[in-house]
Amino acid sequence: MQIRQPEKWHSFTNSIRFNLITASAALATYTCMYAFRKPFTAATYDGMEFGSIDLKIWLIMAQLCGYALSKFIGIRVISEIKNKYRAGSIILLCLTAEAALLGFALSRGPIQIVFLFINGIPLGMVWGLVFSYLEGRRSTEFLAAGLSTSFIFASGLVKSAGKWLMVEWHVSEIWMPFYTGLIFILPLLVSVWMLNKAPPPTPEDVAQRQQRKPMNSEDRWKFFVYCAPPLVLLVMAYIALTVLRDVRDNFSAEIWDSMGYNHSPILSSLSCLFPCSSWPYLLW
Repeated sequence: MQIRQPEKWHSFTNSIRFNLITASAALATYTCMYAFRKPFTAATYDGMEFGSIDLKIWLIMAQLCGYALSKFIGIRVISEIKNKYRAGSIILLCLTAEAALLGFALSRGPIQIVFLFINGIPLGMVWGLVFSYLEGRRSTEFLAAGLSTSFIFASGLVKSAGKWLMVEWHVSEIWMPFYTGLIFILPLLVSVWMLNKAPPPTPEDVAQRQQRKPMNSEDRWKFFVYCAPPLVLLVMAYIALTVLRDVRDNFSAEIWDSMGYNHSPILSSLSCLFPCSSWPYLLW
């Protein structure tokens, strides 16, 4: 039986440790981002309308427009940003979104819609910044899979936090998004600090993958022309799946309220993380 050399075993255990810590830090960072984007959907804003359309519909549309605009801004910003500015940029973007939630709480009427539009603009660039820590490595697929699990439970987690504030602490629907963001600021700082401790790709990573360097406009255009067909198809599929997911996710509060379960903060987390496990809870 072949015995692994001590040096190789040490390298192997270091690799496992790095992957687990980095994937966890990336997952935690992006989960915290949801606390500045999704908690307002835990409220229903009953009786609030603008132009005969429910306020919540306006808010979702406004934030989605800002979020979509952010993706186009990020094509330039994320591709050109230097590594030393990534951690600070993540924190700054999230705090900008939190400031927009404060403006939403302090304002009334149509200006609230504007603040949700502003809220979405910085948040659309967080994914690219977080992923920049993971790309160009031999274990990028594993790290990206860990990061992507945030799609499963992060939204439900922050909506449960928002519902808990409204049910247990009697926070109003208008102020709830801001206070939910406050809860997650410290975890955000810790997770970004951990993520920023990730070492750069090793020479072996660069040899097997490719070194990731900042791209100027000419580099981006060449890349798009070279990869246009799969990129266009990928973007179209992503948009379709995102719309389907967001319709269910953004109006889940109304779905549960219509079933008579508007009193349970934990239900949003259970239904996202363990879809089948929520039904015994409902029956109980």
